[in-house]
Formats: sequence, C-alpha cells, structure tokens
Amino acid sequence: MRNPLRAYRAFLLTASVLLSTASLAAQAAPGAKPWYAAELSKLGFTVFPEPVDVGDFSVQALGGASTKLSDQREKLVLLNFWATWCPPCRAEMPAIEKLWTKAKAGAFTVMGISLGEEEGTVKAFIAKNGFTYPIFLDRGGDIGRAFHADAIPTTYIINKKGKAIAGIVGGAAYESAEAIELFSKLAAE
Repeated sequence: MRNPLRAYRAFLLTASVLLSTASLAAQAAPGAKPWYAAELSKLGFTVFPEPVDVGDFSVQALGGASTKLSDQREKLVLLNFWATWCPPCRAEMPAIEKLWTKAKAGAFTVMGISLGEEEGTVKAFIAKNGFTYPIFLDRGGDIGRAFHADAIPTTYIINKKGKAIAGIVGGAAYESAEAIELFSKLAAE
C-alpha cells in the first residue's frame, strides 16, 4: 500500500514544479497567451506561455517494441503517466480512450506510460478494460522521475516539435465534445 502522506507530498512537489515552470515562462513573455490557453485551463491544465523543451527518451511499448518520443514528431502527444493501482488513473482512462478513438485519425497520439509495474500486470489490466491507446512501460520509473511524475496521474501535452505546452497533476475529463475538438485543433496546428 502506498503511503498517502508521501503521495500528497509528491503531488505538491509536482504541482509546484508545473506552476514554477509556468511562472518562469510567464515572466519571460508577460501577457503572451497562446490561443489554446483558456480552453486547456478549463480542463485543469497549467499552460506554459512558452513551449518547454522536454528532450527525448526511449520507452518499451506493451508487447516489446521500443519507441522514442522523437518518433512521434509531427503529432500532438498526450503523455500520460499512470499505474494500475492508482484510482484517479483508472478513473480517467476511459476518457483518454474516448479522446484517442475520436482524435487518432489526425496528427494525434497518446503515450500512456505505466510507472514501476511489470508487463504482465499492465497487460492483464489493459486487456480486462479494453483500452486500445498506446501503452508503454517505465519499469524503473526513470522517465517518470525526469518528468516529475511523483504523483499520478501526471499528464503533459507535447506539441509536434517535441515541446511541452501544458501539464496537469491529477485526472482530467477528456471525453467532452469540447475537449475532443480542442485536441483535434491542436493536432491540426
């Protein structure tokens, strides 16, 4: 069982990192708000006034193949850190699935990264729940640590140039018509 106090402290740390990044970006570009800022804020995201370079990483897909974040260039990426034991993660996954099925025809993809779990556990969970969006494994948690995903779910939106434009700690509702339209517009950009 996870320590709730530790999880809460991790949540506060991750939230402060997201807010600090947004605050620094806001100081660098006062008054400049991207067109999508208000809509993403309604979904609970912290929007970065300037896209943040997140570098590259390699991750194993559920089923064995490896991929890199850079392999997803020219696509909008919903980078979602989660775990099978996490109730808020499980609660938001059907909404991510709906977003995936509605927006995947465009230049959009999901990278659902399971943190610290064995492939068999994740595979059984995905099969039981019928999720079809791309799932990856971060068994050691290195990628999650690099993205300050100490509290989960933690999600970033990565633009087609590989830069983070927004992030959220905690679950989000992706299934609304407005959210699906927003992600479709971001993917078309």
